[in-house]
Amino acid sequence: MQNPRRRTVLKGLSLGAGSVVLQPFVNSLAAQAAGVTPRRVIFFMEGNGLWPSHIQPKGLKWNGNGREGKADKLIDLSLKDYEVNDALAALAPFKDRMTILQGLSGRVSGGGDHSKGYGGLGCFHWRQGVAAQTVDHALAESLSGIIPVVGLGIHPNPGTPVINSISAKAPKRPLALACQPELAFQTLFGSVAEGNAGKVFQARNKLLDYVRADIRRVRKELSGSETEQLDAYLDTFEAMRDRQEKCAQIKERLKANAPVIDKFNSESETDRLEAQCDIAAAAIASGLTNVVTLDASGGMGTYFTWKRLGIEKDGHAIGHMHPDQEETQRLRTIIRRFHAERLVGLAKRLDAIKEGDGTALDNTLIVYTSDSGEAHHGFLKVWPVVLIGGMKGLKPGGRFLQYPEYGKNGHRTMRNLFLALLHAVGDKRETFGNEDRELKDIDQSGPLAEILT
Repeated sequence: MQNPRRRTVLKGLSLGAGSVVLQPFVNSLAAQAAGVTPRRVIFFMEGNGLWPSHIQPKGLKWNGNGREGKADKLIDLSLKDYEVNDALAALAPFKDRMTILQGLSGRVSGGGDHSKGYGGLGCFHWRQGVAAQTVDHALAESLSGIIPVVGLGIHPNPGTPVINSISAKAPKRPLALACQPELAFQTLFGSVAEGNAGKVFQARNKLLDYVRADIRRVRKELSGSETEQLDAYLDTFEAMRDRQEKCAQIKERLKANAPVIDKFNSESETDRLEAQCDIAAAAIASGLTNVVTLDASGGMGTYFTWKRLGIEKDGHAIGHMHPDQEETQRLRTIIRRFHAERLVGLAKRLDAIKEGDGTALDNTLIVYTSDSGEAHHGFLKVWPVVLIGGMKGLKPGGRFLQYPEYGKNGHRTMRNLFLALLHAVGDKRETFGNEDRELKDIDQSGPLAEILT
């Protein structure tokens, strides 16, 4: 319900040292008071392929890509009657807010390679390089934010500051993804910190203290659900501050004993990915951006050895293991579960922030997929996707959709999915990226109608 009085009060708030961080949040509250529903999108891209079998609900056979029969018609089922696959078990609490998409293809992005690069989110062949704008930036044009797209990533080499891998503002204009959580934090929230930029630890503490002090003052001028939203937003900064305080308290013990607790500076890829997910949630919650692209693959031709997960083989070696071997299944499932846990952490943090009659997760769509389609050397006749959360313009979750296999009437592509997302945010364009020339007899036009309201 619109509240003109609250809207006036919110617009008149005077912010102090935390203004750069808090102003977007207050603007968001004012918009909600005016009855404007926010819409946001997070792309979570993992590498080495997302196996279709890993997102298939229990009790449903995988009918596609030559496995256990053929799919020649659309399957549209409620997930309430099925259990989440063991590989995605962590996502079970969000089953009713999740949509599983099977059978989409993306052959235009190239096949048989280790990654589809910019073609994955752009629907063009990866060998063209930065040939066109990717869908995250296309969405950002309708979802205006102070920062159009926040780009985050991780890299096997913790010293790598940024990568250019999957996101492009326009032709020949890639978006650099910040791979060091420390760098990402300073870029997004460091503008109100004081002190020597080289003293990052102290500068970050000052910033967090400024924001907390400003929030306490602003909180007195808010009421009801607005106060709860501000408290949930503050929690993202408190989590960062707690890490710093713990490190300071046991500094000497940390020097003598691993592991390092500070995930922002950790050399562990698991810690860094967790920290990047925290930053993604904070960037969305603060109103700094409405679109986040997180590359958990490290970019084309790079692979992780997930030692913290008990894995000694690197991703490339695992990718070339036979998919039906028990050891391959075991290793892939461990990695998939880890990614699912990061998605759950991201979803829970957004779900803790109340917005209107729901939460921030109700207004944020998380798109989980791989930069390589269905496999290590993905040939992209199948490109599995999981949608988590929601957004005005899209149907509620709790659904399983499997489209007719490649070449069959009714088959749909990643291009149709991206058009659906664009339509949901008000961009009614009818084309995006390139059509698949091998599907010349199949209608490839328009959005994925089954997920639109």
